Formats: sequence, structure tokens, C-alpha cells
Amino acid sequence: MEEENHLNPPQITHQKIHEFKTNKPTPKQEGASKTLVYILTSVVLLSIAFLIFGLVVLRIKPPSLRLSNVVVQGLRYNASSLNMTMTADLTLHNTNFGRFEFRGGSVALLYGNATFGAGSVHGGRVGARERGRIGAAVEASGGPSENYMNISRDIELNLVRLVMVAELRGEIRVMKIVNRHRTASMNCSMDVNLRGQHVLNLSCK
Repeated sequence: MEEENHLNPPQITHQKIHEFKTNKPTPKQEGASKTLVYILTSVVLLSIAFLIFGLVVLRIKPPSLRLSNVVVQGLRYNASSLNMTMTADLTLHNTNFGRFEFRGGSVALLYGNATFGAGSVHGGRVGARERGRIGAAVEASGGPSENYMNISRDIELNLVRLVMVAELRGEIRVMKIVNRHRTASMNCSMDVNLRGQHVLNLSCK
């Protein structure tokens, strides 16, 4: 008798079948689960999109300012003094996703560590991810003084080393949401050939 009981297969009653059916998810429950998955996926994708937007669009950098061309005019010099006007073309490159509005700025010409000439730049604006051209005229003069100790030697060699610096202060405006103060600065060195009245070895950093 005991052996027969061990060999009998377990009987599945009607009650157990009913319990199995009731534990199976209903279509409503499956729909709710899918909706929750869709919502969570949308939240994750939106978070990634906002992160990319913040890192790329709202990342504000100072625009770059470079000296693209310079012309020497009205050059007059003797053994110990030098006078001239330099007409400069500046290139302002705005890599941001918002326009750069700048106020009037200044341009200076340096001989060694001393100011050799000065000029001004009018205010303006450059659009998002655009380049703009700015003109400036610098009046320069120098003669015998402790600030220009080597100028007589340079004039004799017909080659004068100068540095032109400029600074433009303004604001980057992105989609009327973000305003950031930024400054575009320039530092360009050059050699002025007095005999040929032109510029050599123009380099900006």
C-alpha cells in the first residue's frame, strides 16, 4: 500500500487551477507596466537631452579676437624717433550659441613694455557662431626716452618689433535665457619694416 501511494502522481485539483489563473497578470496590469516603462524611458531620454543642451549650448566661452591685417601709413622717422599710423583689421570669432554684444574697446601698441600708440574700437555685436570684422586706427610715436632705449638701434636696422593688444568686454546672450559677461582679448606681435613700410612676422596668441 505504501509503495502504491508513492507511485501515484500528484493530483491537480480544480482549486489549484483556479489559483494559477487568478495569479496571471491581467491585460490592465500589463498595460500599466508598459506605461510605467515608457514614462521612465522618456524621463531618462529627457535628462540626457537636457544634459547635452547644458554642456553644448549653454557652455559659454570668450570669443577669440585676432589681428588679420595691418597697414602702415604716414610713416616718418629719423635716427632717434618714429611716427606712424597703423590701420588694423581685427577678426572677432564667436563660437557660442548666442550673440556677443560688446561695448567700445581699446587698442594699444607696445614697444617692449611701454605704450607706443593707442586707438579705439566702436561697440557692436557678432551673431551666434559667426565671425565679424572690426576696424581700428592706432596713432604711434616714440623718441629718445628711457622707455624706448633701443629704438635708435632698431631704426638703424630698419626693423622695429611691436606688439598690438586689444580688449573687448561684452555679454553673450543665449535664447534670452542666459547672459554671461565675457571678454575677447588679443595679443599679436609683428615686425615693422621701415624701408618697405609693411609688417612682417605677424603672430597672435
